[in-house]
Amino acid sequence: MVPEKDFSDLDANYKPQSVNGRDMIFHDGFAAPFVLEGVPFVDAEGRHRRLPQEAAEKCLRPPVIPMSLQGAGEVLRFVTDSTAIALDVTFDELFAGPQRRASTGFDLYIGSGTEKRFCGNQFPATQDPHAELLFSALPLPRTREFREYTLYFPLHSAVRSIRIGVDPGCRIEPPAPHRVEKPLLFYGSSITNCGAVSRPGMNYPAIITRLLDLPMVNMGFSGACLGELHIADEIAGVDPVAMVLEYDHNAPDPEFLARTHEPFFRHLRALCPTLPVLLTSRCDFMNTPDGKRRREIVMRTFLHALDEGDRFVDFLDGETLFSGPFRYDCTIDNCHPNDLGATLMAERIADRIKRMLAPLDDTK
Repeated sequence: MVPEKDFSDLDANYKPQSVNGRDMIFHDGFAAPFVLEGVPFVDAEGRHRRLPQEAAEKCLRPPVIPMSLQGAGEVLRFVTDSTAIALDVTFDELFAGPQRRASTGFDLYIGSGTEKRFCGNQFPATQDPHAELLFSALPLPRTREFREYTLYFPLHSAVRSIRIGVDPGCRIEPPAPHRVEKPLLFYGSSITNCGAVSRPGMNYPAIITRLLDLPMVNMGFSGACLGELHIADEIAGVDPVAMVLEYDHNAPDPEFLARTHEPFFRHLRALCPTLPVLLTSRCDFMNTPDGKRRREIVMRTFLHALDEGDRFVDFLDGETLFSGPFRYDCTIDNCHPNDLGATLMAERIADRIKRMLAPLDDTK
């Protein structure tokens, strides 16, 4: 008789690992069938990045270098019939910001297409570079059923590795394709980086991608987006389906914005002649003495493009982003959007992006 052997003796990944007293089988989250989105670049050390290291090093402000490794919209998508999901995470960096559920935490959403819904947030209790987290209260029926999950990474922490744990005997399968395959790309300030929301799934680019069912790349770098032309080169290389351009807040004064905004757009337009680009002015228009002047600079870029026959550009007045009865409740500091502000921004920007993409849908 041939002795029966345990396959886990050959592959340690198949040995159950206990998390909060629950046995789970772990799989490499950066390998198939998991789908990683939001970090289109990989460096020489195998780290996933929102911007290549060489490009980050060329930026005028050095914080772009570490921020290019942080999540800000990075997601992992997969399908499983497990009744719980565990994370085994190693961090390169943990940012202990005021909103720990956002800066170091993970959001889990359940559902596919535009029907994703929040089902939990977990974050490390300490600054230890290794953490084990468990999502056990999932909205599942009593019998096992395959469901699609979207895991949002922390907004301000750099994940070195991640393993996803499922119940023993459960399978992991790839998720359904998005309605739109190419990513929506965002370039902008801390408004786009979204450091003031309560958790990762509430940053306004993330909300937009759930509303429209498409992937995203978030090149929002707090305090460090200055319209450098080499960033436009990287954006063109990503080949997005459309782009939202918002870096007004990082321009130190209106003069700087005037010197860089239209040249940045023109450089990008030369590389991507038919890329839909939405230009937005600052959302906290009412709280800045030079807000009107800055808006006129962004609008001038738009009007010049229209005069030259550009049919793939649009302008969204930042004064309208928080309009309504709760205008003055949309930020944490009269500048950075809270969850309410991010939601209003997402609804209004998503509506405009949807209209901009409609002609492209008609040509398919």
